[in-house]
Amino acid sequence: MFTLNSFSQEWIRIYGQGQNAIVRNVSEDYDKGFNILGMINDYKYLWLIKSDINGYLLRDKKIGNGTYWIWSSNIERTPDNGYIVCGTWTKFNNSFDAFIIKLNSCAEIEWCKTLITPTNYDMGIRVKPTPEGNYIILGGYFATNPYSNVSLFKLNVTGDLVWHQFFPLDSVYYEDQPYDLLVDEDGYLIVTDRYCPDSGTTGPAVIRHHFIKTDTAGNQVWELTYGVNNHFYGWPWTVKKDISGDYYEVGNHLYLNGTANPAFVKVNHNGFQSYYKDLLSGLIWGGLGSIDFLQDSLLVMVGRWYTDPNTAHDGFFKTDTLGQVKKIKEIFLLTNGYDVGIKTFDDKFLALGSDATDGNWKFYAVKVNSNLEYDSIYTNPFTYDSLCSYTIVSDTIDPDCNNVYVGIDEPFKDSGITKLNIFPNPATDHCTFKIPKYLVVTNTTSNISSTTIYHQWYSTILEVYDLFGRKMMEKEVIREITSVEIDVSRWPKGIYLCKLSFINKVVGSVKMIIK
Repeated sequence: MFTLNSFSQEWIRIYGQGQNAIVRNVSEDYDKGFNILGMINDYKYLWLIKSDINGYLLRDKKIGNGTYWIWSSNIERTPDNGYIVCGTWTKFNNSFDAFIIKLNSCAEIEWCKTLITPTNYDMGIRVKPTPEGNYIILGGYFATNPYSNVSLFKLNVTGDLVWHQFFPLDSVYYEDQPYDLLVDEDGYLIVTDRYCPDSGTTGPAVIRHHFIKTDTAGNQVWELTYGVNNHFYGWPWTVKKDISGDYYEVGNHLYLNGTANPAFVKVNHNGFQSYYKDLLSGLIWGGLGSIDFLQDSLLVMVGRWYTDPNTAHDGFFKTDTLGQVKKIKEIFLLTNGYDVGIKTFDDKFLALGSDATDGNWKFYAVKVNSNLEYDSIYTNPFTYDSLCSYTIVSDTIDPDCNNVYVGIDEPFKDSGITKLNIFPNPATDHCTFKIPKYLVVTNTTSNISSTTIYHQWYSTILEVYDLFGRKMMEKEVIREITSVEIDVSRWPKGIYLCKLSFINKVVGSVKMIIK
């Protein structure tokens, strides 16, 4: 069932030979094995494989049926020692839709959700568990506005949609492409690229590293387009946070002559750019695909660089936090390089990438120790999948995924379902408030705004005031109540202001006339 080769003197593993295998992500499991996520058979199956600590395969799961297209993005371990996976597929109506799949510790599907806007490419970029036990998803596109390419979705522990959010751009910026998502204790950090001109110029828009920080409700705290004032251009990739709360994000540094160097940028926790560092210079091209901390003052990164158009190099970099290179370890060269990597529990580093030098796609895993030398093999026994009461078999699953969220952009197409309405109006003795189907909260910070659409909430507050500001009534309205009837027969004739509030923000208002 499995195809696996090893290099006798080096920690190098090859997976998926003869199966058109592309790797996308990896996470370390509770038992010190690795969950590796990719696609096989020309993107017709999601491939989830489990290896032991030495990279030798234990089992695999294929998700799909061989007819629709599927692109996996990332896999994370969940607090209950299961797994959460996201990506994009064409399972429904042959359109590109984002999916999220939750598996338990026995690799069985607990639930599956699909997020759909019928006229858009809906991309699942990242999914992460949150500290309170829910899930946050970074999506691409979804919105009907073409300048709204970045979105967040909050799902509860059973996969129900709590809220979703879009980040529309103004006319100066365009084509935000989401890349990575980091979960903090106080919110979320989104990494995208963005095209915009240098500050104070009328020149062409240039690709930038871009950051959006939100609180846990998705409200913006700050945003930063890196390099607008210092002419730093380039593509981002992944981000990590240090113990002081500052962020290190890797990608490349693009020069106007078309060359690029592998580089990282540092952004402090308040959203101000600190510095950037090219790890190598004078290259034809280069970039970094992953980053992690070896110690508080040391970083390990994986990247690729070209010293001339025909000579590529893949390798690990060890640097201090200022970007001073301590060591470079070149590793086995791949067609696509190594763009996936993690630090393991024992301060070692695993990098994966895809290769087709022989005409067939497969992927490689390389593991090095803290000195960037190929890791040795663990000879002591490890117990795997101990949380499952039976042996997990390798098989193929095609989930029904009937829990489909269609029309994510419905609130934008039908504004009536997001408004507080009242009838009859004018009223004489009784009137009825129609509570919105969705609650809409808009926040604006700097050059970017966000609109949050709440699908679930516990309660809202309905209040009515007269023109002198006197409160005539206040009522808590729980989520299950869709309309509220009140008796106004004893109220004075006149105009009244009605508002619906949620998390101290007005989410609906209407004027009422009593005659």
